[in-house]
Amino acid sequence: MEETTPRLVSYMSESINEISAALSAFQGSVEQPKLEKEVKVKTKTGGSYSFKYADLCACVKAATPALKANGLSVCQLISDGKLVTILSHKSGQWFKSELMLPNQTTDYQAYGSAITYLKRYSYCAILGIVADTDDDANLACGNQAEFKERGHQQPAATFTGAQLKEALEELGRCTTPDHITSVWKKWSTAVPALCAKGTEFYQAVSAKSHSIQNPAK
Repeated sequence: MEETTPRLVSYMSESINEISAALSAFQGSVEQPKLEKEVKVKTKTGGSYSFKYADLCACVKAATPALKANGLSVCQLISDGKLVTILSHKSGQWFKSELMLPNQTTDYQAYGSAITYLKRYSYCAILGIVADTDDDANLACGNQAEFKERGHQQPAATFTGAQLKEALEELGRCTTPDHITSVWKKWSTAVPALCAKGTEFYQAVSAKSHSIQNPAK
């Protein structure tokens, strides 16, 4: 009987000193992706809850500057029914991870969606970045989930008319850009909603700054 030798799978290069240092620097400088999408989960017991996440595009966008700065790159390949994710360093050193893909069907759109889903998880796992809040394994347990975009909402207006009046009066007494900055800092710290983009005070500050910096001749 012919003897067979099992194939050994390596998940890192022989030396990893340089890529480890680069990955450490990357993780210390990368800005985590913004969680701008939301999933509504319906549990088997009839309840529901939501959690936020960042899609693959947001993850790549967030990681790219720090990857470039540290001589790192990520490559994702499909081979032998697996998604292979390779983190490479300019020195030639590398780390690798593999995930089994689901069985391919004729529903190519669904199959492509599954690949994108796994690419996001593998990409984030090999870099150590966070792309979602913990869903406590509810999706893995078969609960239903509804995905939706999270729009950019204005903060709730939680300031009073008296606060707006006082802030506008202080702004009216400003005669220099530094004075305007001081008033803005005061109110943005004390009443953040008052300084939200689009509020009356926000617009008044913009107009006041313009008039002081560009006095009429």
